Amino acid sequence: MRRFAIFFVSIFILAACSPDAERNGPAPAAGDNVNVVTGLMAAFNDHDADRMRDYWHPDVTWIELSGEQASTVTTSAQQLHDELVAYFEAYPTVSSSLENITVNGNYVTAVERPVWQEAGERMSQSSIVVYEIIDGKVKRFWYYPPQ
Repeated sequence: MRRFAIFFVSIFILAACSPDAERNGPAPAAGDNVNVVTGLMAAFNDHDADRMRDYWHPDVTWIELSGEQASTVTTSAQQLHDELVAYFEAYPTVSSSLENITVNGNYVTAVERPVWQEAGERMSQSSIVVYEIIDGKVKRFWYYPPQ
């Protein structure tokens, strides 16, 4: 019986020290860079393009990815502001949420899920988005094709 107990304890210790033990459950993403992204999303949900500018670098770049192609949509805070003002006018019911937020240094990745009403029907899609945060501001963000 004692051998079994020693064997069991040894296996438990080895399992706890294995690399897989570190993968058991990531802590929720937190920190300054996450706060930038969640603050930006709160301003988006308020349709406040002016307040959104507080979260952008002056030469913020929005890039859309599709297959092997990358297209630059905006390259300045003013251009992005103007795009969003027009977007909010076209989609007055839009709101969005971020899911599965992860952080890797200056990069915050999430699944963004906007919802809106169109012709009386609820619409929704999701896209992976990667934000690069420099000096507490979004410098670049990349959107992958919506699903």
